[in-house]
Amino acid sequence: MRVLRASVSTKPRRQSRNGSQLILKPELWRALVGPRQPKLKPGGKPPRRRRIISNILILAGGMLCVYVGGSYARMYIHQRKLLAEWDEASAQHKSLTKLSIPKIRLEDIVLEGASQHSLLLGPAHLSASAKPGTTGNAVIAGHRDTFFRHIHSLRSGDDIYVLRSGQRYHYIVRSRKIVEPTDLSVLKDTKEGELTLITCYPTHAIGPAKRRLIIVAKLVAGI
Repeated sequence: MRVLRASVSTKPRRQSRNGSQLILKPELWRALVGPRQPKLKPGGKPPRRRRIISNILILAGGMLCVYVGGSYARMYIHQRKLLAEWDEASAQHKSLTKLSIPKIRLEDIVLEGASQHSLLLGPAHLSASAKPGTTGNAVIAGHRDTFFRHIHSLRSGDDIYVLRSGQRYHYIVRSRKIVEPTDLSVLKDTKEGELTLITCYPTHAIGPAKRRLIIVAKLVAGI
């Protein structure tokens, strides 16, 4: 007996609500939706206003890089000059103070007076505080992104040396803390020999740092 083969239609069929077949023709569907057009034409030039803004931003970025690079170069050259003066005087220079922290490989000349200008050239001693090596609280400040970049690594027991007027003063770190910029207790004088290092915190933050990192060291002996 011969069985007739049923034909299978590949065309999609949809049923309407009343049961009748609903067939959407591709031509009609495209006419309703409309042709697709790309929003941006490939290979087209950006608007003039956008090109001007881009050029201004590139120029501003380049100028900023030159300014920062120049500041670092000036700082480096000035410190090398001061260190050369120190070496020529065989560490007997009366007007220079040298700060040495072996753990973080810091060897820099300390400038007198913590002004905006002096802090760009090296660590700076607050003139109102005690002289390093004497009784009282000697305060030295430095920028977190240059000279005091690594003082956050200091811990209790680490050594700090201050060389001044032919003498070497040995300090040992006793404490560290984070304070607000308005906390002036870190500048308070003491009856003992003390060294306070101040820098902004967080030390590796991008942009303004709202707090201060304080390293306090006690004078052990003068050699």
